[in-house]
Amino acid sequence: MTAPAPDWAIGQYVSHQKFGVGSVVDRDGDKLTIAFERAGEKRVMASFVTAAEPQAAANDNKPAEKPADLNIFAWRASRFVGEPEPTEYLVSGVVESGIPGMIAAQGEVGKSFTLLELSRRVAFGKVGTIPPPPILGGQVVQEGTALLLSGEDDVRAMHRRLAAIDPKGARLAEKGDKLIAIPLPSAVKAIQPFWRVVRGELVETAAWRQFCDSLDKISDLRLVTIDPLQLFAAVPLNEDPAAGQFVCGSIASLAAHTGANVFFAHHMAKRAKEIATLADARDAIRGTSALVDGVRLVYALWYGEPDKAKKICKTLGVTYEPNRVAHGGVAKANGAARRILSTYARADNGLLIDRTANLGATLPEQGDLRAALVIAVEGAAADGKPFTKTGVGGLYELRERLPEELQVLSKSRLGALCEEALQRGEIVRANAKGEKVAKWLDVPTGMFAIGLGNFGVGAMR
Repeated sequence: MTAPAPDWAIGQYVSHQKFGVGSVVDRDGDKLTIAFERAGEKRVMASFVTAAEPQAAANDNKPAEKPADLNIFAWRASRFVGEPEPTEYLVSGVVESGIPGMIAAQGEVGKSFTLLELSRRVAFGKVGTIPPPPILGGQVVQEGTALLLSGEDDVRAMHRRLAAIDPKGARLAEKGDKLIAIPLPSAVKAIQPFWRVVRGELVETAAWRQFCDSLDKISDLRLVTIDPLQLFAAVPLNEDPAAGQFVCGSIASLAAHTGANVFFAHHMAKRAKEIATLADARDAIRGTSALVDGVRLVYALWYGEPDKAKKICKTLGVTYEPNRVAHGGVAKANGAARRILSTYARADNGLLIDRTANLGATLPEQGDLRAALVIAVEGAAADGKPFTKTGVGGLYELRERLPEELQVLSKSRLGALCEEALQRGEIVRANAKGEKVAKWLDVPTGMFAIGLGNFGVGAMR
């Protein structure tokens, strides 16, 4: 005999004749949402389930071990002996390996196609002796399995795109199995969210846990891409900072556990004025700042302004068409990342091709230099090695830690750029614990700025 709906509590273990056993994650009158162990998340009538007990371990098997508690004493500073491991990159000089990141772009600029091309390069590795044009500002230097989860492209669209970027059919050779391109609208009957709100609480769904378990079986996983994020997040990403932090926390945990880069695609808001600098691009990212703050790297893509785009097309010797030219660059990075403003021109197959080298090297505009400085200050403080404006820990004195475009500036120019960022409130001076003088540079929302910063090993004091 089944119990009436009000008797089923969230988290209670139940059994269903068709779907097996699982736990209740939501309840709405006489309907239950249950995360079944084998069938995933399903919505069923309460009258069709019965109470169940989690399966006990057999007498000849050891019971399941509890997850180990955090041992805080195992992480004393004295355990960090010798030289730290050098920074490894997925994209040389730009994208560190094994970190969570966001690819933000204006609508229809070509981020999905770019992410598929990035996945292809990771999966197929280096081909030939002539390097391809940069992607996301550099060359791919890691090789392994790459998975792209596309929530918008069906199997026909995915096939067309793969054929466009792989005309020689490398996907049909041995390394073809290293590229997993999932056209979700064709792969499943209904897309299940990875995150949702259950009775007012943010939760990871059974679909997310199943996805993570599948990834855990890939020994050489290098890249995971979720495109677009909002299709998989049934939470108020654009309104509630807590939702953004929760989702980014899940993605960061997946990256840390697998050692792979985990990217998600996100949209930029429409703007009345032109995006002229990387700072403008960062401001244009849709939603709360929690999404930007919750990842270690943000790469932005946006359309070029028509008049400038026409001049670029003329210089490149290609016919001007609306939306043919786009720009991109690192809009946020915690750590070492080359922050150059790249120019892309759309090829006949629709893929954005980096043509920056064909336009000649020019010093970035003042706004881009200031944005690069703010990003560098933010990353240094987040790593526990904040800069000061001057002195032994000063920006000029430690300029080897700055991106290339800032390293070439004179001491006075770099100081003036820092002063401008301070006056605009983009960075602040903060004092460390126990210090009275505010000298450490950080962004207003950084840990040093709010009084919780800790110095890392090797930091200048």
